[in-house]
Amino acid sequence: MFDLDLIEKDWQKHSFCLSEEDIIEIFRSEGVTLNKYWAEIDEHRQKTHVEIGISPEERLLANIFGDSKIQKKIEDADQLRQKLEKEFPFPIKKHLSKENQKRIVEGCLDVVFDSTREWYNFFNGNLSMEKIYYVCLEALMNSVKYAVHCEKPVFRLYISKSITRSIIKHIAKWEHLSYRKVYEIVFNINDDYFFFSERKNLSFNYGNIEEPQKPSKIFHYLKNQWDEFNYVGQVSSNEFMKDYNQVLSTLDDDSKIIMQLSFDQNGYRGLAIREIADYLGIDCDRVSNIRRKAIKTLRKEPVLNSYLSK
Repeated sequence: MFDLDLIEKDWQKHSFCLSEEDIIEIFRSEGVTLNKYWAEIDEHRQKTHVEIGISPEERLLANIFGDSKIQKKIEDADQLRQKLEKEFPFPIKKHLSKENQKRIVEGCLDVVFDSTREWYNFFNGNLSMEKIYYVCLEALMNSVKYAVHCEKPVFRLYISKSITRSIIKHIAKWEHLSYRKVYEIVFNINDDYFFFSERKNLSFNYGNIEEPQKPSKIFHYLKNQWDEFNYVGQVSSNEFMKDYNQVLSTLDDDSKIIMQLSFDQNGYRGLAIREIADYLGIDCDRVSNIRRKAIKTLRKEPVLNSYLSK
């Protein structure tokens, strides 16, 4: 029979607890820190940066309206950039060695014990403590495996946040609901932003079902966020972006989101059609049709056309 108190007592007797400073030093010892990674990115940018004298605004306009001269200049620069990026590959985030991963997991089990009890009480005992424990333990291991430390004493908070996301994700799978829906139910959120109408209670009728479903069936249930990425919100020309966002606001929600995902803050093409389709949980043909119609609408807007002559 599962006994969390017994597991914790055994850990306290035979193992150890790492401080936040201890954890930071372990990540520093292997160079798995954000400062180290950002320094590598800055070095990469210096080696691959290509200055072509085209503003983000011009690039965005060229992508929408198809100015051939600007597009040719952009294509030449992009080819040079691709060549440089092959010579100087983008730095890959490092991860801790297996040995240090195991060390930090063992030294942070107190977070798992505390979180297990907190979530068990949160659900009023409707979700088994054993099931919660293994979800929390899995979240801890994944946190340690993929984390790049910010060198601030917040790693336990990071683990707690990861556990929360993992709890919601697993309940979404067990309940056959979306992540967003379960998040709304668990935290009693009533916000039009989430586009939810019908309230629902959790069944907690999970039994011992542990067999994972096919990704094709549950992929869209496990999306962690629904933030509308405002990729174009920081383009240099405030006047242009004010007009551009105003025009986007007149589009329907799907068109607006797809356009925002299609171009980044520098006017470059953002996510591919398939990536957008996966993110939104719709098929590629629909994304392509919506984006094509949105661009056609934008091309007819006088306020955007006025910038072509500036």
